[in-house]
Amino acid sequence: MINIVASFIDTTKMLIKVFKSNQNLINGLVILLTIFLWLPSFFTPPENSLIAMVSTGFNWLDISIAILLIAAQAIYLNSIVNEYKLVENNTHLTSLIFVIFNSCFFSLFVLNQVVIANSFVLLGVHQLLRLYDNKSSYSLSFNAGFLLSIATVIYLPNAIFLCLLWIGLIYMISPSWRDLVITLLGFSVPVVYFISYHFIVGDLAVLELITHNSTVFSFEWDHLSVLHKLLLSLVVGILLMAFFRLSVTINSGGLRRHKMLKMIVLMSVFSLGSLLFNGLDYLATFVILTIPSSIVVANLFQHMKKKWLAELLFTFLLGVMLLDYFS
Repeated sequence: MINIVASFIDTTKMLIKVFKSNQNLINGLVILLTIFLWLPSFFTPPENSLIAMVSTGFNWLDISIAILLIAAQAIYLNSIVNEYKLVENNTHLTSLIFVIFNSCFFSLFVLNQVVIANSFVLLGVHQLLRLYDNKSSYSLSFNAGFLLSIATVIYLPNAIFLCLLWIGLIYMISPSWRDLVITLLGFSVPVVYFISYHFIVGDLAVLELITHNSTVFSFEWDHLSVLHKLLLSLVVGILLMAFFRLSVTINSGGLRRHKMLKMIVLMSVFSLGSLLFNGLDYLATFVILTIPSSIVVANLFQHMKKKWLAELLFTFLLGVMLLDYFS
């Protein structure tokens, strides 16, 4: 038993060390890690049924799509982080944390609209970050609004990110009224098309369904196991520690990095704001929050002076996750 624990600790240390490197081959490990963590979902039905189901009709295909989406999102998010130096040294820690967060609760091992919408949220946020110090910003403004609108059509509470887009415009480029109107036009196109299509085919009932199905997961604290509660408390504790550290160090580095990180903090706030529109669906909000929080936690692990503490936190998190899988 002691040998098993020692081997597990060594493995987690090696995992952090490998993902701290800047080799492109690590992207392949991101995919393999996602598959490994999601393996139990192929053999065990989720303990927490979805209220609003997204399914191809084949569980293996649903899980495969979810794995591909999460792995692709992790790689893409990490490339954005390295492009804008949101973590000072180019690493793959962000992709590691993103995969861990999207795999840490067995209830998340299902294909759902929040995970699908996250792809378009990522694309839209990338367009928003590209607006920094960009004089020809109209196309980027339209693209950002358009992509976030698609995310909203898929999962309605994502509409709150329109406010993030406008605040981002004001903060990064001092926009004219045309910029704000263009983002609104971009945001309107998918929504108008979606409503018009269902009006033409006479299926407006789907609009009411989308409005009332903003709650995706059924979550009740009293029904969670002890390991579930421990895991949730650990994740919340790491997030609080990471955001506290960022609040202390956010002014370090260049002006661009400073502004980008403030946008990530704002995105975290608006992600939490989705609770106001999804019937207090904490798990759905957590899935949205994995995008900005992965960046913040990667910063924490990258710059912890006491490496043993980062390794201890990560080992404990991964260990409780795996125990929870098979409890």
